[in-house]
Order: sequence, then structure tokens, then C-alpha cells
Amino acid sequence: MNISMIGFETWLESAANYEKQKKNGDFSLKTIALLSNELDNPQLSYKTIHVAGSKGKGSVSTMCATILNMYGFSDGLYTSPHIINFLERVRSVKGFFHNKIYEESAGELVQFMEDIGERIELAGFSYPSWFELITLFAFIVFKKSNIDWGVFETGLGGRLDATNILQPNLSIITPIELEHTEYLGDTITKITYEKAGIIKQNTPVCVSAQNKEAEKILKKIARQKRAPIFFINDAVKKLDYSFNNQKTDIFIDYGDFKLNKKAKPLFSRPIKTSLKLLGKVQAYNAALASLAVKIACPEISEDIIEKGLSNTTISGRFEIVNYCYNKSDNVTIILDGAHTPNSINLLINTYNSYFNAPCSILFACAYDKNIENIAPLFFENMKIMPTFFYCTKPGDIKMSDLVRLSNAVKPLCKKHNVAYDINEDYLFAIDSALKHAAKTNGILLVCGSFYLIAECKKHLHI
Repeated sequence: MNISMIGFETWLESAANYEKQKKNGDFSLKTIALLSNELDNPQLSYKTIHVAGSKGKGSVSTMCATILNMYGFSDGLYTSPHIINFLERVRSVKGFFHNKIYEESAGELVQFMEDIGERIELAGFSYPSWFELITLFAFIVFKKSNIDWGVFETGLGGRLDATNILQPNLSIITPIELEHTEYLGDTITKITYEKAGIIKQNTPVCVSAQNKEAEKILKKIARQKRAPIFFINDAVKKLDYSFNNQKTDIFIDYGDFKLNKKAKPLFSRPIKTSLKLLGKVQAYNAALASLAVKIACPEISEDIIEKGLSNTTISGRFEIVNYCYNKSDNVTIILDGAHTPNSINLLINTYNSYFNAPCSILFACAYDKNIENIAPLFFENMKIMPTFFYCTKPGDIKMSDLVRLSNAVKPLCKKHNVAYDINEDYLFAIDSALKHAAKTNGILLVCGSFYLIAECKKHLHI
């Protein structure tokens, strides 16, 4: 049977989101492993790259998929969250798959769950979460689409993430920070062990720059699993970047980097191209993605890598929108889903590099974010102090703590003489922030949550 996407989303919502359904200690791969096996393991019908980390997962995943697609491989890209359309999570870098494939896949999954759902619980397995069902849906869609390569971003952590039943050709770990501490642990050590759970036996893993403790743990686990591990700091001899007309020009030289002593240098020359993605962090993401794809597919040339990188686009990563507020006032809106201290700092650095003017800020974040460490960054590191700081909720889906956010932001605004407003009505906050930006500096920075970005895009039709 076929099911429309509206019907499928309604069915999915009947399965509670993990925040409501899962409690500490509840995560397990048993259920999704069982279900995938009953479906004949569709995730094994194509090659895969598996990506975990605290930040940069979406960018690196999309870069990898775009390079593979540019070479001529058909690709599937599984990322989260979506901004507007639910199917943004399950697509190709060229766009959505044919609607018939989505409807057939949804119908197959719903029918399958109707047939097996009760038996699962009777057998002592928990009913799958919303994310587990989405992951199964992606497995099926990609198989029906006959893709060559699937690039999968973890949803939460790694070790017990639903995507971790993959048997990838290569794994990638991006920078690790304190995040989702309720589920992953309250130290970098604990979180690193969770992220490192995606390292598989005898499977290469590419790793971004990490702090010493995280690097030590990753090396230890890779050694235990006999997984060749390649750190970007060891592979890259020189990395330069510069900003040019709302693009990031990059130069990445891997020198004579080899996979082993007997191998030839992996790259025949440096990578030199321009990214549509803005910011220093994207230069480092590009270096990691290029290394990973070259290890997974050595036949892919530097020319193809450069074309793939230059054609990579991602919504909500320092995305600049020129918005016509009214006949006489235009607003430059910058949308960025940064939500950790490091990613917020990188966002601020990018803003400072591109803009020499103050902005209004619209900020919201989920309840588990480190707002006490995030908030001071806007006042300490922005080259020019913001003119107004609006705080709100990131929509109705993600839980937030507006009292805690207010307690972190208010004293800083008062200290630095920055006007502020705290309002849980996020649509009102969007309108207020936009109006203020239009009448003053003409720049609005929206950040802290991809869910807030989604609400802005929907509300303003951008």
C-alpha cells in the first residue's frame, strides 16, 4: 500500500518523540536491529558513510554526499533536523526522491509495523521511537531508490543511536563538545565514548581536531577495534581560507599524506576552491570531508572534490537572506543553527569577518543547552555590540527553559546597556526583532536552534 506523506507524518507523531518516550538508560539497538533484520536489512544494500560528533555533522555529511554525487554515484543523505519539509531528512543532494518512492516506503513501513508491532512488545522489546521509525524509513527509501552510497548523520550520540546498526565503509567523527548531557553524560570523556561507538571493526575512521582527552579515547577504541584512524591534524599540512564576495575561498594541502608507509600519497595536489558555505569552520569541514571521501573512494580526483565542495549548499548555516520588510526598509537576515559554545563562537567570528555593523539578535535554545556559557560570548566577542537582544522559545516541538535563558541574558544586557526582550511567543518575537532591525541597523542574526530557524522560515516565507 502507498501512504501520503501527510498521512505518514500523522502516523509517525503517534510514536512519541524521544524526549517524551525515552528516559536515561532506555536507549538500545535491540529493537531497530530486530526490525531491520525482519525487513531484510535494507541498509546493507548500499555503501555507507556514518558521521557522528557535536557540531559540523550536517555540513560534513552534505559535503561528502555532494562529492560522491559529483563523481557520478547516486546518493542518499540522512540528516536532522529538517527546516521546513520533513523529507529534508531523507533525500539526495540533488533534491527529493520521486514521491512514489516515499509513498511506497511509508506504506511498507506502516504495514510492517501493524503486522509486527504487537509481537515486538510481547517479546519484550520496546516499541520503536519516532527517530527509529524515521531511520527505518530512510533505510527503505534508499534501497528502493537504488542508491550507490548513503551518508548517515547520527541523531544523538553514536553508540546507541538508531543509525549505529549500519556497517559503514567509513566513519567520521566531527568536533566533540558537551551536549545532551542528560543522555550522553556530563563530561567530555563520557560523551566521547558515546560518539566513538560508531567506530567499527577494521573500518577506517576520519576525525576532526579534538581536545587531548577525546583524542586519547578515540585512539584507544580504534586500536581495540583495529580500525585505521586518521586525524585531520595529521593529514593536513596547510589550510588557508579567506572570504570573498559571500564565499569562502579555501586551500588545503595534504602534502605527502599516506594511508600507510607502503602507499602512495593520497592526494596528487592541494584542494583549492570556493565554498558557498561561509566561515572558518566550513574550511575545516571541507578538509575533513575531502579526506574521508578520498579514503573511501581513492579514484575520486581532486577536480571532482573541488566541484563537489563548491556546489555544497546547506540551509541554516550562516545563511544570508535579503528580506524586503516594506517598500523602504530591507533587512539582512542571517540564519544559523549554532547551539553550542564553540559553534556560537565560530558564528560570531564569521559575523565579525563579514559585517562591520551592529545587529539585532533573536535567540532561542533547547533546555539542555549550555546557555550560561553561550550568552557571554555575544557580549565578549562581537566586534560591535548588538543593539537589541530578543529571547524566545525555539517553537513548540523542542522543550526550552525561558526562565534560565532570561537569567543568563538579562544581567549581561544590563551590564552592556543592550536593550532586551523576553517573550515565549516566538512568532511575536520574530516580528518584533524584524521590525527593530528594519528601523535601526538593518541586520538580524537568528541563532541558537534549528527549530527557531524553521519557525522563522515558515513565518516569513523565506
